[in-house]
Order: sequence, then C-alpha cells, then structure tokens
Amino acid sequence: MDWRKQLAQQSAIFLCVLLCQGRVSAQVGVNPFHVDPIPIYTEINPLKRAIELARKQGKMNKAEALTEQFQQLAVSKDDALALADVYFEQARNTMERNLYAPAHDLLNKAINLYQEQGDKAGLARAYRQLGLTFRYQSNYPQALEYIYTAMQISQQQNDTSAVASTYNSIGLVLEKMGLLEGAAQAHQSALEIHHELDDKNGIASALYNLGDLRRLMGDDKLALTYFQDALKIDLASGDKKYIAYSHNKVGFQFIQLADYEQARYHLTEALTLFQQIEAPRDTDWAILSMATLEMNLGNLILSRTMLNGVIERANDKQYKSLLVDAYRASAQLALLNEDTELALQHIDAGVIQAKDNNESHDEALLEALRVEVYLQEDALRQAFNALLYQKKLDDEILNTTRIKTIATLQSQTEFVRRAQQIKLLEKEQALSQVTLKQAKWSRNVWLASIVISVILFTLVYGRISQRRLNKRLTEEVALRTLELSQKNVELQTAYQEMEAISVTDKLTGINNRRFLENHIVADLEKSQRLYDDWRDGKTPSPQQGDIVVFMIDMDHFKRVNDEHGHHVGDEVLQQLTKRLARVFRQSDYLVRWGGEEFVGIARFIDRSDAPLLAQRLLNEVSASAFRLSDKVKSHYTCSIGYVCYPPILEHSQQTDWKTLIALADVCLYQAKKSGRNAWVGIEKVDQPTLNLIEHCAQYFEDSAHTNEITVLTSQK
Repeated sequence: MDWRKQLAQQSAIFLCVLLCQGRVSAQVGVNPFHVDPIPIYTEINPLKRAIELARKQGKMNKAEALTEQFQQLAVSKDDALALADVYFEQARNTMERNLYAPAHDLLNKAINLYQEQGDKAGLARAYRQLGLTFRYQSNYPQALEYIYTAMQISQQQNDTSAVASTYNSIGLVLEKMGLLEGAAQAHQSALEIHHELDDKNGIASALYNLGDLRRLMGDDKLALTYFQDALKIDLASGDKKYIAYSHNKVGFQFIQLADYEQARYHLTEALTLFQQIEAPRDTDWAILSMATLEMNLGNLILSRTMLNGVIERANDKQYKSLLVDAYRASAQLALLNEDTELALQHIDAGVIQAKDNNESHDEALLEALRVEVYLQEDALRQAFNALLYQKKLDDEILNTTRIKTIATLQSQTEFVRRAQQIKLLEKEQALSQVTLKQAKWSRNVWLASIVISVILFTLVYGRISQRRLNKRLTEEVALRTLELSQKNVELQTAYQEMEAISVTDKLTGINNRRFLENHIVADLEKSQRLYDDWRDGKTPSPQQGDIVVFMIDMDHFKRVNDEHGHHVGDEVLQQLTKRLARVFRQSDYLVRWGGEEFVGIARFIDRSDAPLLAQRLLNEVSASAFRLSDKVKSHYTCSIGYVCYPPILEHSQQTDWKTLIALADVCLYQAKKSGRNAWVGIEKVDQPTLNLIEHCAQYFEDSAHTNEITVLTSQK
C-alpha cells in the first residue's frame, strides 16, 4: 500500500495549493507574466485565422484582443457580414469561458445579420453553436431544435464538413437525453464523413464521443482506447480545450480501471489546461474527476472538500448537468462515510435536478444509489420499494427511449420523405405524359399503315381494321388519361400534406400558428410544474418561470393596402417582422397569426419584465419610417395586448394556450380602444374562475375596477 500513500501525499500537496488559491495558477513551461504581442491586421480572413489559432492554443486574452481588432476592422469597412462574423467569434470566446448567457445574445445578433445578408453557411454555424449553448445549460429540446435547423441548412448547401460536425452535436444532445442508440448512429455518421474528408480533428471528436457512449455502456477498456486515440490526434492538432477534454476522459477511465497513477497524471494535465484557457465549468469538471480519484484512494476528507466546492459553484453558476454528477459523487462519498442522511439528501437533490434537466439516465443511477443507502441502513422494505421504483424508472426509460428515438428519427426524415414522394410523383406524371404522347404517335403511325393497307388490300378489310384500331387506341388513350388524372390527384394531395406539415409562414419567413400549436403546450406544462412545486413548498418562488403571450397588431394597416396596394403591404409586413425579431430572443417564439397580427411568446422570463418588452416593441416599430417605395417612406405604430402565464399564482388552475391567446386579444382590443400605439397587459388574476375570458372582459367593461385582476398599461 506504499504507492497509495505516496499518491495520497502528492494529492494532498497538489490540492492544498488548489484549494488555498482557488485555482491552478502555475503552468509548466509557461511564464505567467509573458504576453504575446498582438499584430495588426488589415485583412479580415488572416485575422479570423489568427483568432481561431489563439483559441486553439488556449490564449483567450489574445483571442479576445484579436476579436476586438476584428470588430474595429469590420466597422471601418462598413461590412455587415464581417460584423456577423465578429459576433460569432465573440460568442465562441465567451463559450470557451463557459459564459453561456452572453453567448446567447451574441449568437442571436449574428443570426439576424446572417439572415439579412443571406449567408447560409454562417447561419448554419451560428444555429449549431446556439444549440450547443443550450446543451451546456441542459435545455436539450431547445438544443435539438437549433441543431436540426443547422443540419437542414448545411444539407441544402451540400456542406459535407458542416453536416459531419452537426451530426456530432446531435449525438452529444441525444446522449444526454439517454437516447444512446440515436447518439451512436449520429456519431458513427460523423466519423464516416470525417474519415472521407480526412479531417483529423473531426475524427478525434467522433472517437471521443463514441468512447463516451462505450463508457456509459460499461465497456471501460474499449472506451479508454477510443479516448486515447482521440487524445493522440488532439495533441497533434494543439487545440488545448480538446486536449484537456481528452485528458480528463482518459484520467477518469483509468480510475475505473484502478490505475490511479495514470489517472492522476491525466487529470492534472486536464485541470492545468482548463485553468489556462480560463474555463470555470470545465475546471470544476476536472476537479470532480479528481475528487472521485481521492475517494477511491481513501482520501475522504480531501474528496469532501473538493465536492462541496464543486456543488457550491455549480449551484451558483447554474452548471446543471455538472451539478447532477457532483450530487451523485457526493452521495457515494457520504455512503463510504456511513453518513446515510447526507447521502439521501444529495440523492434527493440530484434527482430533482436530473428531472429538471430531462436526464433520465442520471436519475436512474441516483435511484440505484438510493437502494444501496437503504441496504446500509438495514431498511429492507424501503430498499425493496426503492428497487421497485428504480425498475419502473428503467422500464420507463426504455420505453421513452424507444419512443423518443422513433420521434427523433421521424422528425429528421419526414420532410425528406415527403419531398422525395413529391419528386417520385412528378417523375411518374412526366412518364405518364410521355407515354400518352407515345400512344398518340403510335395511333398516327397505325393510321398511316391502315391507309397503305387500304391500297394493298381491300377497302372493306381496311375499314374494319381501322375501326378496331381506333377503338383500341381510344381505350388506351382513355386509360392513360385516367392514370395521369389519378397521378395529378396524388401529387396535389402530397403538396397539401406538405403544406399541412409546414410550420413556416411563406411571406415573412417566421413560424406560423401550426408551429405554436406544436410547441407551446410543453412550455406551459413546464411553467405550471415550477409553480406547483413552489405552492407545494418543494422549491423557492420560481425565477424566470413565466410565459408571456403577446398579441401584436399593426395600427391602420388597411390604409397601406388601400392606398399603396397589397404588394406594398406585404413588404411592410416583412419589415415589421424584422423589427419585432430584434426585440425577442432567439429562444422565444415569433409567429405570424394572420394578416397584420403577430403573436410573440417570451419563454421563461420574469413577468415583471413584460412591460419593458411591450414598450420595446412599441419603440422598435415606431422608431423609424417604413419603406413603401424608393421615394416614399411612412411611420406606423402598433398596439399590443399580453397576458402572463400562469395567470393565477396562488392557486393551481390549468389554462390552455387558446385561452391565453383570447386574453391577449382582449387586452389588444383595450389598447386599440385607448388610442392605439399602446400596450395593455394582464399580469395576474387573484382567484380561480370558471370562465377566465369572460371574467377579464367584464373587468374592462366595468368602470369601477376591483383588485382581483392586476392590469398594467402604457397609458397614464
């Protein structure tokens, strides 16, 4: 056991420095006072390559300085596309430092500019990156939505390299959702494409991700092989972030295989590199791995100190997925210390967080740990009940995994299948038309033959033959005409089905009401759960748990159509859409409801922010004139009604989304009635009521308002 003591002593020295300073400040072979000189660039492309290189080398201060220079260059050249690239690079920099909220804002700015400039490749990059920010924040459905959007764009552009990278991103999200089969398919597709392209970095990423799947499946030796192969490629590339990722995974696998000396070497390398590139979340990830190593070595006090620090910072910084892992490790440590009370406390906290993250696989692992705790307490009945619950959860995960896998694959393939069906129908229609022409041409040939036959044979025989031939040809033409008609009906039906499954408004390019119907219910249910847990005393009052439904209507829009024509009205609506999109976040929903009416859904905000959003919408619409033609411009305004969900805070009452739309419409009517260019909103309703719409409408009709409904308005 001498080697274990030696490792423990090394660990104590290393981690005392770590815990006292709060970070690893020394880097082997690096002078902390040395600052790389920042060259001055006059061209954009070399500057972008320099930013990427600095980021790969972990020189984040240099990368940020170069990005600032990039911004100045883009502004001086008045290059909107370059400015979009600036926002994208700034977002990449903030993500390297695990700062996801500012990355959201920067990527939304980049997306808006890429859309305006028609840069499809940039748009796909930005959507994929935005999806990854949501993945790191454990919002997996939102992550998939953006990543699938990126995939669709990349496939349309035939950008094979981007398609491969997007497959990797899809696999990462599916893995966290517990859809291991779908994740494996995605990573395998990425590996094959990267291999065809001879993309070494892409191959390393795919091997890394496939290794992680093998780890989850319990094949530790094969997982280690994959991670080691990825590490070799990463070391050759020099990308410090990916080198650190691979070191951490290799180190953790050596823990599983009880090779603690190798584990310490790789984890120390990972921790040093994460500190060097100033990535706090990833640093805590490496510390969590180190705490697991100390636990296995018997250094339980040191492991507890490290885990408590990780849990505290993960709670503070909202590293939700990392927090689940930390709670599970802490419960395991408490079990070793025979502190079953703390073990159960952290299991409960981990289960709540795993449910909130939609990480069913991690929830099952925590429930399995609960069984161990009850067994240690000799609470056999509780252990048995916990085991039954774990089995039920495993069964649900299996069934849910199957359903989600089918749904995920279907969502990827349905559009392609429909498009292919239409292409086949079009080909069949064209073939039928050619066949019909051939039949008519054949009839003419036969008619000519009959004329010759009349000359060669008897007139009577020729007439009889002609009648028979005409009858047969007429029947054939009729048959072909019927088949062609049927194909036309099938084609029209397919087009109608495609239109039915479409969720995009053709005029404005934003989502339509069908999209809202498909997505809003899940958001309302999540918000309701947050408030139910608060009312039951399980959680504090929800922060950013509200949904706000805005109904937006352009004032006097009919005049635009009447005075300038519907084509000008369409252009005005397109301009209005861009202005509204500048106010809402990319994670919100902006929907064209019909005509000049739009619905905006601000997702998971505090309802106290709703008046600010409503006023920003008014200001954005009225701030500058709308372009009606090359020489004509005109100012227009809008009116807004909104309602906050859940409308009733102190009591649980289900309110469907159609009721919310109706309530927002009631408020919109009041805004119009008060003179337009105004907003009116229902912030909350004090008591449950059988007919919420009628109750609120009556409130506005009564001259003496009660305090039962809290209504806010821009009108003084």
